[in-house]
Amino acid sequence: MNFADIHTHNVHAGHDAVICIEPDDAMPAGDNLHFSCGVHPWRSSEAEALWPMVVARATDPRVVAIGECGIDRLRGADVQLQTELFRSHALLAEEVGKPLIIHCVRGWAELLAVHRAVAPAVTWIVHGFRGAPALARQLLDAGIHLSLGEHFRSDTAACIPPDMLHFETDTSTLPIEQIKTNITNQSYSQP
Repeated sequence: MNFADIHTHNVHAGHDAVICIEPDDAMPAGDNLHFSCGVHPWRSSEAEALWPMVVARATDPRVVAIGECGIDRLRGADVQLQTELFRSHALLAEEVGKPLIIHCVRGWAELLAVHRAVAPAVTWIVHGFRGAPALARQLLDAGIHLSLGEHFRSDTAACIPPDMLHFETDTSTLPIEQIKTNITNQSYSQP
């Protein structure tokens, strides 16, 4: 996915961004806009109602990625339900041939277990990654891409190969160009 902004919640981000929308939100008008859609782990207790909407939107050509979905041990339904829902998203992404945008908080073991079970052909991207270099390398070694935003660790950014690094605004008010400059300047100036 070659978008300047791989993950944003700004519906006015424009054609070079992937705008994350909730399954029950109206899809903003515009043929040149690109979206991702999924059940966020924080809304995992609503999955029964939201999942059919995700499936219906998955084949829309404006939806270029599935998610934001994933596992969050601090918020949402129990981890087992979140993991099952995440696996459903992963399988849907495979079915429609679109990348998976992942939200993960303290659910790395579950995420990696689903990754091994699904053996995805599509790209998986963990958005808003703030983990340590050791975790980054573990994910990268599994073939999982990482997306960095306004808040990131420069030591981690320095270990991400350029072809597996993405940039995002998420909920930041900084322009994506500033975020990208901040990341690349800090990560490539590391010893």
